[in-house]
Amino acid sequence: MNIKILFLKYLFYFSLIFLFVIYLLPGNLIEFNEGTVKEKTLLEGSIKHFYYFSYLTTIGLFVYIKEDKFYALILLLLFLSLTIEFLHLFIPLREFSYYDVLANVLGYLFGLLIITFIKKYITK
Repeated sequence: MNIKILFLKYLFYFSLIFLFVIYLLPGNLIEFNEGTVKEKTLLEGSIKHFYYFSYLTTIGLFVYIKEDKFYALILLLLFLSLTIEFLHLFIPLREFSYYDVLANVLGYLFGLLIITFIKKYITK
């Protein structure tokens, strides 16, 4: 296996683990500002979701672009982008936000769009 693809595959798996750790930590362990939880604007919070899911989708699908797992990964990442924010309903001091769900899905769709163009270029 190409060393670059192997590196990207490990980076993708690490990013998935990082995502779950960050999402599953109670809110009081994240984003402190002099002893209190930092207030975020709508754009500050949701744009990070968009960036991370764009990155995660792009790197994950790129790694598996020529494998059978490609289409299963498309569905898995869509499911993840739709449902992971709902976990905040069950985690102390975390807030659920429809805007974050929207940002997750839009980031996923943006990453999918990038990979769609790359896949067309590779298969030519």
